[in-house]
Amino acid sequence: MSDTFAAPRRFRGIRKQISMFLLTAFVGFAGVLAIVLLFAWLVVRAFAIGRRAVMLERYFSALVAQGIGLWIGVQVIINMGVNMGVLPTKGLTLPLLSFGGSAVVVTCCAIALLLRIDWENRQLMRGFTI
Repeated sequence: MSDTFAAPRRFRGIRKQISMFLLTAFVGFAGVLAIVLLFAWLVVRAFAIGRRAVMLERYFSALVAQGIGLWIGVQVIINMGVNMGVLPTKGLTLPLLSFGGSAVVVTCCAIALLLRIDWENRQLMRGFTI
C-alpha cells in the first residue's frame, strides 16, 4: 500500500502477512465479504472442473484442478486466520492480492492451468479430440 492510504507505520513493513487486515481498513466489511465470496467461488469452481475431468476419465487433470483449488483455499484460510489472530504468522501471501511478485506469478500460472483443463474438458464434451 502506498503512503496515501495512511496505513499505520507499524503495518507498513508486514504487508505480505496482513493484507486482509489492511483491505478491511480500506474497503470495509462489504468489500472483504465480496473478496471472501470471490475466493470461495474460485475454489468451488476448481473442484467443479476437477469433477468434470473425472467424469471424462481424465484423472491427472482432475487431480491437478482439485489440487489447485485446495492449495488456494488453504492459503486463503491460513492468511485469514493469521489476520484474525487465531493462527501464528506464517508469511503466506493472500493469492492474487498480497504484495509479492513471484507468488502472484505462480498463482496466475495455476489459474491458467485451471482454464486449460476446463477448456479441454469442454472440447471433449463437444466431441472434439485433443
